[in-house]
Amino acid sequence: MLGSDKVGKFHLSAHKPPCFARFSLNFIEGAGQVDGEIMETLWAPFNKISLTARSMSPYHRQEILDDHMRDSNWKKLVGIGE
Repeated sequence: MLGSDKVGKFHLSAHKPPCFARFSLNFIEGAGQVDGEIMETLWAPFNKISLTARSMSPYHRQEILDDHMRDSNWKKLVGIGE
């Protein structure tokens, strides 16, 4: 999880050069090479169901979002190696 003082790689390029050393994920021990933007890439497919989910009860909305996330994970899993 990103700390509040770090910026994902996609957004870091929009910052001033002096921000790089202070906010880059490259300098977090154990962070590996991650972009820190995974949640934003997952929101785009949710836009397709947002209008429907908005009118659901909180429990039903959570179930629908979980189902869509599981479907996304399954598609990634079966696509590994292709």
